[in-house]
Parts: sequence; structure tokens; C-alpha cells
Amino acid sequence: MHKDVQETRSEPPEGSRSLTEAIYSQLRKDILGARLTPGAKLRVGELCARYGFSSTPVREALMLLASEGFVRREEMRGFFVAEASPEEFLELTETRCMVEGGALARSIELGDDDWEARLVVAFHRLSRIAKPSGGELLELNPDWVRWHNEFHDALIGACKSKLLVKFCRQLRDRSYWYRRIASFEREEAWRGEHEAILSATIDRDTEKAVSLLHEHYRRTADITLRRWSVVSPTHGLK
Repeated sequence: MHKDVQETRSEPPEGSRSLTEAIYSQLRKDILGARLTPGAKLRVGELCARYGFSSTPVREALMLLASEGFVRREEMRGFFVAEASPEEFLELTETRCMVEGGALARSIELGDDDWEARLVVAFHRLSRIAKPSGGELLELNPDWVRWHNEFHDALIGACKSKLLVKFCRQLRDRSYWYRRIASFEREEAWRGEHEAILSATIDRDTEKAVSLLHEHYRRTADITLRRWSVVSPTHGLK
């Protein structure tokens, strides 16, 4: 288990928020942020002590994370952070291109003036936020994460399918997990790539917009894979 877990402290559940949801949120954040490394043993007793929860909500949260693929459960051995591999990351990237590209095309077809306005505002807010430097934890600038997600949500926000949007978000989260494993966040050209996607989308040029989105994801994946060759074995892929 990564030493950063020892520094994590839980906050009391707010309002009607259940204990399971609270520990689920804590664990998911630590896995996505690569504080819990791929393959790490998740001992229920240690998690209870470090997060300040009893074993029942901890086990329930682990089961939820297992259903999302971020945790692996083995009979008689317990829970582990899921393993990561270059093959899965490439498959994830291509799946994301197919799914999100289709959602973007549908949004361009169905989107109205209000959708365009939301998209422009989302990009404006994103472009004004300073992006953390390569290898720096994005949690140090949560506003960038928020508006980056808002922009990509806005791109597909007119597709008229809540299930499709939810699936796109799940793929995005898993892609983010791989980038954090590699201790990598892109710096170069990210603003220009997003602006080009925005322009093609506003122009209702579906083919160009989808192509630019695909290039954006594949370029990020390619740089991430190369980054893995220089990170420490603890954070690298097996």
C-alpha cells in the first residue's frame, strides 16, 4: 500500500450521505490519483484505521469499486487495486474514441444555440485556469480538473442520452487513472487542441470535430505510454 494512504483522513459524512458513499469517494479518489498503486493489497483493517470507518462500509465500498474495475477481489485473498497494462490502456483509448466520438457527432446533430453557448463558456473558463505542470498532482489545482471535465461534458451534452454520457465519464476517469500511474499530465498544446475541437464543433463540422477529438486522445495516450518508460517501477505498468 502506498505511503500516502497513511496521510489521508476522512471527513464525516454530510447530511444523508451514507458511510459507504463516503468511504467509496475517499478510496476512489486515492485510486484515481495513484496514491494507491496498481496491484496494491487493500487490507480492510488498515483501511478502517486510516480512513476512520468500520469494516462494513469499507467492504461495501470495495465491492462498488470492484464493479467499476478499479478494485480486484480474489477469493480467500481479499481486495487489491486493479492491475494496469499498456494493452488495456490502448484498448481504453480506442473505446473512448469510438464512444465519445459518437456522442459528439450526436450532439452536433441535435445541439441548439444554448448548447453552443454552454460549450463556449466551458472553454473560456478552462482556458483561464493554469494547468499544473507535468507530474504535478492535479488535486493541487482542482479548478483545472473541474473545468476540463466540464468542457468535455459540454461537448457531448446535447447527445440526448444520459447512459452514453455516464459511460463517457467512466472511460474518462479510467483514462485519468492511467495518466496518474505514469505521473504524467500533458502541458504542450493542450489549449490549442481543445480550441480546435471547439471551433470545429461550433462550425458543425462533424467529421473534423470527431477527428480532432480522436487525435487529442490518441496523442495523449502515445505520450503517456512513452512516459511510462521513465517512471519508477512502483508507478509503472507490468
